[in-house]
Amino acid sequence: MMRRTGVFYLAMVAALIGIIFRVFWLSIGENAVRAEAVMANRESEIILYRTKGLIYDENLNPLAGNQPCWYLLVDPRNFQSDNLDLLIEMTESNREQVQNKLKKETPFVLKTKTDPKALPGVQVFEGVDRYCGLASHLLGYLDSAGEVGLSGVEKEYNEFLNLFSSSVCVSYNSDALHGAISGLGVEAVEAETSENGLVLTLNKEICEVLDQSMENYIEKGAAIVMDCKTGAIKAVSSMPDFDADAVSSYLDSGEGELINRAFSSQTVGSVFKIILAACALENGMEDFLYTCNGGIVINDRTFACHNHDGHGEIGLQEAFAQSCNAYFIALGQLLGYDSIAEMAERFGYGSSITILDSMKTSTGNFPVKSSNLALANLSIGQGELMASPMQIAMMTAIIANGGILPDVHLYNGIYLNGKLKANTENTEEKRVISAEHAEMLRQFCVYTVEEGTGKSAKPSSGSAGGKTSSAQTGVIVNGVEKLNVYFTGFYPAENPEYVITVFAEGGESGGKTCGPVFREVCDFLAS
Repeated sequence: MMRRTGVFYLAMVAALIGIIFRVFWLSIGENAVRAEAVMANRESEIILYRTKGLIYDENLNPLAGNQPCWYLLVDPRNFQSDNLDLLIEMTESNREQVQNKLKKETPFVLKTKTDPKALPGVQVFEGVDRYCGLASHLLGYLDSAGEVGLSGVEKEYNEFLNLFSSSVCVSYNSDALHGAISGLGVEAVEAETSENGLVLTLNKEICEVLDQSMENYIEKGAAIVMDCKTGAIKAVSSMPDFDADAVSSYLDSGEGELINRAFSSQTVGSVFKIILAACALENGMEDFLYTCNGGIVINDRTFACHNHDGHGEIGLQEAFAQSCNAYFIALGQLLGYDSIAEMAERFGYGSSITILDSMKTSTGNFPVKSSNLALANLSIGQGELMASPMQIAMMTAIIANGGILPDVHLYNGIYLNGKLKANTENTEEKRVISAEHAEMLRQFCVYTVEEGTGKSAKPSSGSAGGKTSSAQTGVIVNGVEKLNVYFTGFYPAENPEYVITVFAEGGESGGKTCGPVFREVCDFLAS
């Protein structure tokens, strides 16, 4: 009897030891990893997007900070690989980057500006994006975290805009591997957002029209619309444009997408004849006549006129409208370098324009006094002369504004707690040329559009004034020199309100390449 009891006892001990070893085995096996992960479940957060203070146009239309979009929270554990192509297409994402994220356990966020389709393993949240795609080179962009302004208005007012920053997150129950635990739900955690922000002088509708017209006609270039009386910048477009959400993709590009061509130094060409004409009027040479036979010889070098047959005997207004090189070279030789340089300095050549405290245009380059040949080049805006399109716009505004230097600016005020606190700072009025001479130059510009090289820029409604330009660059492509071309002018012709300056790299001529953009903007402003 006792022997049987001992055997039974030993059997029970052996069974218990087996169970202990089984539990131990499970504790170090694959199931133990899962069990430990479940036991370690916790709440995790992932940022959908960050917000900062808004950037508004003059009519309080948001330009940055309040653009509708959708955020897709992708759960790699439940996403079906058959839908990868659709996910890439909806979000315009990099395939390789998305594939690498799907290999991990952690949920991640993608963004789309179009209403997305529902997909297994993907949750959709409505939210806002920062940029609307307008005035990109003025507004600038943020760092990859969406917190620090790296260029443009974003950089200039980073500290102020950060006063109203917040984050919108989603929370989910996660395990030790940071993966979402199926069936325990995902919840949006919305932080309080603010409508406070910065107000600019830009006009969203004008920006849209200008960008569209530039895309239609110009691959590389810039355009500016400005209130000629106040100097308020209404729109700036620089082509090619860039996507502020993908700045890194342009760093190795040779196309210069991140360059604001409106503020950069460019060759000038015949728009500089405005300075020669102003100088002639001030020196009492408005009646100067010259016979153009298709060119002019200076120090044994022939400078050709674009009209190789010549313009015949021609006066200042006609020479301006027809952009006669021979006439203006002869005029420049009579005026002399010092007189031309002094007038150019009064119009701002050789100086930068401060748009905001640290946002300035390039200074350009005004050539030093040298030979008669250099003076001939200067008289028609060629040679070493360089200026930014914004400088050309300001020069044009002086004519349209009766000879007064405009206070070029972009800042309009701040929007706080539902109220606009407008900028009331006034600058001292500075006269550049007399009202009489400004009026004569205005008439020259109107005549250029009506009867001269600017006919292609004539608006459908009313008239305008302006000047064409084709500037040599010294760059030869397929045996032909590349030209930088302009049309700069004002609208309407009587009592001008706006200055519109259009610049193109590698254009055919100022009238043919830039004139249509000028005309379309004028037609919109008239509507």
